[in-house]
Amino acid sequence: MSERLLTDAAAAALYDTAAALPVTGILARRAAAHPARVLFRFLDEQGREEDVLSYGVAWARVRALAGVIAAQGDEGERIALFYPAGLDFIVAFLACLLARRVAVPLNLPSRRRVDRCQRILNDCGCARALTTAAQEAGLRDILSADGGPAIDWLATDVLRDAGPDGRFDDAPVAGDTLAFLQYTSGSTSHPKGVMVSQHNITTNLRMMRNAWGLDHTSNTVFWQPHHHDMGLILGQLLPVMLGNETVLMGPNTFVRQPLIWLDAISRYRAVLAGGPNFAYELCVQRYMAGKLADCDLSSWRIALNGADVVRGGTLDRFSSTFAPLGFASGTMLPCYGLAEATLFVSGGPVGQAPRRRAIDARVAETQGRIVDVEGEGARTVIGCGLPSDEIDVAIVDPQSGVRRGHDELGEIWVSGDTNALGYWNLPQASDATFRAQIAGEPGRHFMRTGDVGFVGAADGQIYICGRLKDLLIVDGRNLHPEDVEYTVVESHPLIKPQSCAVFEDDRGEQRRLVAVIEADRELKRALPEMEKTLRQQVRRAVSEEHGVAIAEVVFIPPATLRKTTSGKVQRSLMKALFQQGELQPLRPAAVLDAA
Repeated sequence: MSERLLTDAAAAALYDTAAALPVTGILARRAAAHPARVLFRFLDEQGREEDVLSYGVAWARVRALAGVIAAQGDEGERIALFYPAGLDFIVAFLACLLARRVAVPLNLPSRRRVDRCQRILNDCGCARALTTAAQEAGLRDILSADGGPAIDWLATDVLRDAGPDGRFDDAPVAGDTLAFLQYTSGSTSHPKGVMVSQHNITTNLRMMRNAWGLDHTSNTVFWQPHHHDMGLILGQLLPVMLGNETVLMGPNTFVRQPLIWLDAISRYRAVLAGGPNFAYELCVQRYMAGKLADCDLSSWRIALNGADVVRGGTLDRFSSTFAPLGFASGTMLPCYGLAEATLFVSGGPVGQAPRRRAIDARVAETQGRIVDVEGEGARTVIGCGLPSDEIDVAIVDPQSGVRRGHDELGEIWVSGDTNALGYWNLPQASDATFRAQIAGEPGRHFMRTGDVGFVGAADGQIYICGRLKDLLIVDGRNLHPEDVEYTVVESHPLIKPQSCAVFEDDRGEQRRLVAVIEADRELKRALPEMEKTLRQQVRRAVSEEHGVAIAEVVFIPPATLRKTTSGKVQRSLMKALFQQGELQPLRPAAVLDAA
């Protein structure tokens, strides 16, 4: 029997036992069973292999770094991780877990994000930080200014060849041991660190593995940031459990050249890959016939679509564009998750076309009921899959706390071992979010997601309609800004996806709807001649589709619409900037009003 078959057999033998171990213990077992097998490949901005990490080398580096970390400080100490895209991050993250330290993954701070990073460091009491040698000096300067905390820095890439400490093995740890803090991406409120335990991680990984039928042969390709829940849990920890081979690239690589992602799926015969809805839209926009002449997407069995509202138009455009390259419509798999649930809540079944419901928008907005309808007034919503059988999902009236039935709108609540422990140092917020109880159902705690949706009566799938905090209440109707933004984007080809924020200006007695639209270079060039026409088309489309008026349309320069690292529009921040007069329109407000 060949060495490859022996390796596969050893990996398969671990498949059923892996879920009982912490993720570092799983890595130790896999490193012993197949040390030479590739765990990660990292591609540069041109799609070329820049770095490779095998299971054996990964475990050796994790053990060595864990020994260095454990030599200082105490168990439970929070350690910040500041890394560029690459393979050094995952070694540092797992080393923190192995040394019983609490990892705090953070985005590299730009000048605009430095205040948020400082607030997070102060919030969790970080006294140590890990990074690379190339980043250390710059991070020291930018984060120590203006009241930043005193940090002891360690460049971990120079320790790659350090010998293993030898004290660390794959011994189990208590399930409620805090593994890492996942700070939410809101930037107008107090930073909230979601406390994710070792048991949360292994539970969520097992849920994804079982829901999608994955194993050591299920190669994956991901580009999401490693400090984001999808990039970390799905892109970097799930491969360790599966024993597969995963290809990673930086988010900037994807945004600049999204077709590199599709090419990597083809080259490495990936089974699983995914991203938010805008990722698929971006691939369609950048595709040109002949650009992927040798691309074969037939291996792609699961195309996850999550982290934002899933749009039927995007599914159709992507499927029709890439069907000639072997992409099957049943490959697209809308899913739902959030950091407070570690990541995964629902998605699947695999191999079925996404479920679509054409519902009566006005009945949903005024009565909270889901009624199927055709023709005028219909709005299409996409099912985000079946919930994992390890959790309970409830639809609840957010005011009364009463459980609602199938095909009824409400807030989505989740109960199960995948729910995080709470928010770091925020006991009241933790109680309100993670220990909610449904009226008449004492003794059981649910996590409030803040998302509005329903469970389909016929198919049991979760349908997401919007965020509770962003809800627009107009003339007694509950409108979701995502729907209005989608209408704005669809009103004219020059307005690109993910370029719009709609919110209520509630400073006066009369509430007004405002649409802020980010112009790319093409739209910016066209505005001097087309601004009046575009404003009229936006208002007409919103009025016809939703029956409400947009009072003000503001065009802002490229790259000024605030978004989270996962690509979600930060409406509350855009609203605050608008009301504080801090938005810089492409033309003065007086000119806009006169147009």
